[in-house]
Amino acid sequence: MKTRQNQLSVLVLFSILMMAFMPGGEKAKKPIYLNTAYSFKERAADLVSRMTPEEKQSQLGNTMPPIPRLGVNHYDVWGEALHGIMGRNNNSGMTATSFPNSVAVGATWDPELIKRETKVISDEARGFNHDVIFTLTYWSPVIEPARDPRWGRTAETFGEDPFLVSQIGKGFIQGLMGDDPTYLKAVPCGKHYFANNTEFNRHTGSADMDDRDMREFYLLPYRTLIREYKLPAIMTAYSAVNRIPVSASKYLVDTIARKTYGLDGYVTGDCGAIDDMVRGHNYAENHTVAAAIGIKSGVDTDCGSVYQANALDAVKQGILTEADIDRALVNFFTIRMRMGEFDPREIVPYAGIKPGIINDPSHNDLALEVATKTPVLLKNSTITETGAKALPIDLKRVKKIAVLGPQADKVELGDYSGEVEPHLSISPLEGIQNYIKEHNLNTEIVSVISGNTDRKTDFLTVNRFSTVRNGQVLEEYDATKFASSAPGLIVASRYGRTVISGIKDGDWTAYDNIDITNVDSIRFNLSSSADGGILEVRVGSAAGNVLASERISSPPERGGFPGWARPRTVPVKINTLGITGPQTLVLVYREAEKEIDAATLNLAAGCDVALIFVGTDQSTGREESDRFALTLPGNQNELIKAVAAINPNTIVVMQTMGMVEVEQFKHLADVTGIIWTGYNGQAQGTAMAKILFGDVNPGGKLNVTWHKSLTDLPEFNNYNLRGDGTNGRTYMYFNRDVSYEFGYGLSYTTFEYSNFAISKTSITPNDKITVSVDVQNTGTVDGDEVVQVYVKTPDSPASLERPIKRLKGFKRVTVPRGQVKTVSIDINCEDLWFWDTEKGKITFDPGRYIFEIGASSRDIKGEVEARMSGSYKPVLTTVVAESDRVVLKPGDAVQTSVTASMSDDSFYDITKADVKYKSNNPAVADVDERGRVTATGVGVASIFAYVTIDGTTVSNSYPVKVMPDLNPKSVTVNGKKIPGFDKDVKAYSYLLKRNSKIPVVKAEALSSGISVEIEQARAIPGTATVQLIDNITLEKNVYYLNFDSESVSDEFNGAAVDSRWEWVRENKSTRSLSLKPGSLTITAERGGVLEAPNNARNILLQSANNDWTIETRLVCSRSPSQPENAGILAYQDDDNFVKLMFRAVVKTTRARGVQPGTIDLVMEENGIAKSLATFNLKNEIIGDNTLNLKLEKKGSIYTAYYSTDGVKYELLGTANLLLKDIRAGLIVCDGTVAQYMKSTFWFDSDTTKPDTPFDVSFDYFRIKNSGLK
Repeated sequence: MKTRQNQLSVLVLFSILMMAFMPGGEKAKKPIYLNTAYSFKERAADLVSRMTPEEKQSQLGNTMPPIPRLGVNHYDVWGEALHGIMGRNNNSGMTATSFPNSVAVGATWDPELIKRETKVISDEARGFNHDVIFTLTYWSPVIEPARDPRWGRTAETFGEDPFLVSQIGKGFIQGLMGDDPTYLKAVPCGKHYFANNTEFNRHTGSADMDDRDMREFYLLPYRTLIREYKLPAIMTAYSAVNRIPVSASKYLVDTIARKTYGLDGYVTGDCGAIDDMVRGHNYAENHTVAAAIGIKSGVDTDCGSVYQANALDAVKQGILTEADIDRALVNFFTIRMRMGEFDPREIVPYAGIKPGIINDPSHNDLALEVATKTPVLLKNSTITETGAKALPIDLKRVKKIAVLGPQADKVELGDYSGEVEPHLSISPLEGIQNYIKEHNLNTEIVSVISGNTDRKTDFLTVNRFSTVRNGQVLEEYDATKFASSAPGLIVASRYGRTVISGIKDGDWTAYDNIDITNVDSIRFNLSSSADGGILEVRVGSAAGNVLASERISSPPERGGFPGWARPRTVPVKINTLGITGPQTLVLVYREAEKEIDAATLNLAAGCDVALIFVGTDQSTGREESDRFALTLPGNQNELIKAVAAINPNTIVVMQTMGMVEVEQFKHLADVTGIIWTGYNGQAQGTAMAKILFGDVNPGGKLNVTWHKSLTDLPEFNNYNLRGDGTNGRTYMYFNRDVSYEFGYGLSYTTFEYSNFAISKTSITPNDKITVSVDVQNTGTVDGDEVVQVYVKTPDSPASLERPIKRLKGFKRVTVPRGQVKTVSIDINCEDLWFWDTEKGKITFDPGRYIFEIGASSRDIKGEVEARMSGSYKPVLTTVVAESDRVVLKPGDAVQTSVTASMSDDSFYDITKADVKYKSNNPAVADVDERGRVTATGVGVASIFAYVTIDGTTVSNSYPVKVMPDLNPKSVTVNGKKIPGFDKDVKAYSYLLKRNSKIPVVKAEALSSGISVEIEQARAIPGTATVQLIDNITLEKNVYYLNFDSESVSDEFNGAAVDSRWEWVRENKSTRSLSLKPGSLTITAERGGVLEAPNNARNILLQSANNDWTIETRLVCSRSPSQPENAGILAYQDDDNFVKLMFRAVVKTTRARGVQPGTIDLVMEENGIAKSLATFNLKNEIIGDNTLNLKLEKKGSIYTAYYSTDGVKYELLGTANLLLKDIRAGLIVCDGTVAQYMKSTFWFDSDTTKPDTPFDVSFDYFRIKNSGLK
């Protein structure tokens, strides 16, 4: 199989051969973008400058097609690695190590452990990308603090506190990025920038907030990770902030992320976020405007198609410049350079990581270790009969254990999870059974999988309804336009339609003026969960007379969302009770009753211990789906209470997406133990068994506040943290009773804290201090404790509404039983800032700073105090130098713009700073003392700005590329100018008589410093090449002049093909002129020419080295199966060709039934393939259904057509490729799955074929030649 390096080697070798010697006898060097002597940014600028405008536009999406002539491979920006590599593209369907999800690992409070985890993830990423780098940019982690537990993506976050999120995030990105000073191992991307905390309105809604909440909470993780730990990428959210879509806000993206925090990398929009500017937020009038706004705001790449379809239109309209596109592309190609994609393998430290590292046993061991450190022990009662704690379970005493609950034999991994090796995916029941077996114990394990996880909200969703009399519709009503409703219901537009969200048991919606005179039924258009619910129609109020009551449910549909059905019409008969005229109708929604089966209770009653595994799953909440109830879904609460009523030692194990309401069972005396974890990865069952039976002592701590009730929370879409004085958000502003506070977690042992100390009692904002405490393990087993340090400022004026407290330090430590450990936690006083909205910078309150030291936010063991005085002395932190253009021509001038951001997040007046400018190559671009840059030569240079403020100097640079003039002064054939010569047309074809003399080609360059190299045609047919080569950049302008006589058509009516045909890699046994008389039939064999392995058999070719039109008609024995194909081939060699083929539809995991096939125009240059246009057929090409293909060549332009009736041809697309010594003909092969095919969403790599062969019969091959004389 060809590798990325093979392809680059071809390009480099080609460059060297074409420029064997430079003037003065010096050997030619590599092109700048392949030359590691230059900086990554300079190389990226050089590469981007060589692209055509169309090529530039093509690179602006999450799927970056190849640019074969430059050796640029296909690349997919979108990768996922939230808790393991998710199978996409090249690794689709493959397995990888699956770790606990984000909300789980956040509960470890252990950044170094997470760094070890992501080091393994990045090892596996490199293993997948060993042969060819196809995706090393991973859109992970989610560093949004969990503002509200109803958010559907809480499972993807590290917690509710921005400091905790920053520290866990630090470990995550460091492990992913690697520790090499030059190259990135993989590229993390922080998302979703920012305040993306609701799903129901994320495409249309706005997170409205003041600057304080924005800076102190929502932006804090980005500030920390970008400024301190060099996070190289962020993703802008779908939503708006203060009514401006984030992707449209130059202030948020450029001014804050880049110029304030110092982001040095790329920015991507979330998938469809640019489109949302038009169709969601109604902010941009059309997609062309949206593309311009997004790129100019600093969003470099669009996950979607808006940029790739509209950027050049925006340039034409004058609302965007090509220079804006250049800047965006330089940002992203710099990242690709930093991955080592364009460099020799031997100098990239991670290039040697091989696929064998994936699922390495040590990785699976680490997944288990992490899974044992995430669980949080919430309750552990003393058993009256024994005097011992309920946990760990004493297997010497316990003889029979019941394992119950809907999650008992289920492995829930959560969103963005890849495939897991089946033998590594261990459910709790399997883990317990394995433990008992491995330890040769006699404890009996019995199990019934009972209970369900049906949603507690939106079990019924009514879209519209109509009144009906005698089968006739009287009036239709929009159910989302109710007159009044139960509190908490939300109406939002999603996927182009408006729906009601947040419906809970007993909720209602009321509709005025509904005429029910003689109405006998109501037709509801609705959807429901699998279990559904009861829909009541009442009159007057939610407690009024019942006109109808209908039990509604639906089975899950194939291919749909688990547990849900598509909207459907449900007629419901009503009894109007004699009521007539306009009335207020009230729809009341009730959950279906869920009984606990007797078998479960009987089993539980006969056991010493009942373990109930409960939780949430992706039907509870996930991306695009919030949860509007915080109780355990389904009948799990009822199951817990029923089992506890008959078994006095009931232990509840919860695996959930975040907090759940536990007041219904927390205080039950017979619920003796409660353990919580997030979705705990592939080893969740093995890990929980170790926790339950005491091999591991749980040491996790809650990373979100567990509220008693949903009613304790502010309105869902309220992004204000400080609340209304009674119910603020997070532990920082919420001081009412809770079920479990932030930071809470028990242990099988006990700890005592003593000797609280602080290194300074008088501090300034510029100081660094250490808080220390002695922690003694006073229990009987070793254990982990998380020492937490919270800061409060009691002297701050009440009017400033400072937080109750803020987490500013923590450390997880293992303390052996009986031992004492001194735990020291360093705190940088610079991190104790608040945001001053009026001054637009950080500030520090004077007075007392109390540092609380404890085991949770409310279990405070001791305090130390320091007094803050003095003023903060900000230092220069971020300098950004830029100009409005990257690509210049000799003589062009641009002005350098410089900004300077201080450590207090303010901007310094640059006119008052000491700024010095420098060019690292004045022969290319010179810069004066005012930052004005003049292009003086050809090549690349970096323009540096050195800014000095109060003795601190920080520099930044930007690249410029000055383009050579590669236009020819003249090109002649046999002393005559080429008729109609156009410098932008790169290939010319001559149709000559047979036995003509070989033409002589000459050329001159227009500019000095340009070498002209001509390779004359050696024969007829043959190709002469003219290369104009810049001696500095090694850029080339190439012209091909193709010479040939007429080719031959063939109707395939004889016993043999025409003598001028040639078979490439002939196999006579798989081709026939008699199988289908009057046709040439070729049977597909293993092999292909697309990318690799260049071993296709029975390619039928003849010389066609001029311009022509080729037509053929084909029919198949069956539809092609991935990746079988057949068609017309214009061929230079196995690495350079144009192919118009009929091929199998790219297989996906969602496809069902026979797929007729796809027509695909593809080109390959230097071994890199690129699809130009495709069309999926509706009917199979079998029997009487034939397919006509037509390929026209004009110079370097190949235009493809197809017809299903042989009369009307449809344009498919065009390819632009310089080929020499061209032969053309027909090909049928088993083929290869090319890189571009793997970007198909839900791609399935399976290539299993039917038992019958794939035979393709060609009725004819007709060619008509043309060209210059």
